[in-house]
Amino acid sequence: MADKFPEIGSAAGDDADFEGDFLSREKELVGDEFTTEEDSKILNDDEDDEINEFKEQFPEVDSSEPPVSQESIDKDAKDDDDDDGDDFDNFESNGVKELNLSESEPIKAWKQQQEILEKAKSTIDDFYENYNLKKDNHSKDILTEQEKFLNKRDDFLGRGTLWDRVNELVQDVGELPDGDRDKTRFKELLTKLKGKENVPGAGGYQE
Repeated sequence: MADKFPEIGSAAGDDADFEGDFLSREKELVGDEFTTEEDSKILNDDEDDEINEFKEQFPEVDSSEPPVSQESIDKDAKDDDDDDGDDFDNFESNGVKELNLSESEPIKAWKQQQEILEKAKSTIDDFYENYNLKKDNHSKDILTEQEKFLNKRDDFLGRGTLWDRVNELVQDVGELPDGDRDKTRFKELLTKLKGKENVPGAGGYQE
């Protein structure tokens, strides 16, 4: 059914294509023999419209301006870099100054506190170091004096009899102020006991 009655739109399109193909083949066969001035005018008008539209979209570059040299381009780029560098330097210097001004007081206070703590720590360390040094030296002195005393005592006790040692002590002590009491007879008695091992008490205290 569709083959017998094709669609109207498709039939019209086929007729238009057939007519266009027919005219094209006819023009190829006949050439410019039947071309009129009106055809040329119509073609030229179409071309002028297309050229004008192109010029409007893409205007010509003015060639009267002098060309820009590479040296000028490099110079402009260098000037731009220098300006950027100056702006950055100014920003950096201003930022650092503002930072120092804003943090100077807290940092100063913190440093003072650290100095006080370090000084206190050093003072305490010195105190304990000196204290321990003095303590060690004092202990050494006491041990030395103790050793000397014990050696002297043992040497004294090892000499002679008890009365010999008593006479030695009396001589070392010397005269003592004791009022009007006479000690002459007591000293004479001690002198008589000196050197005698058989007298009472000559051997000293024995357990």
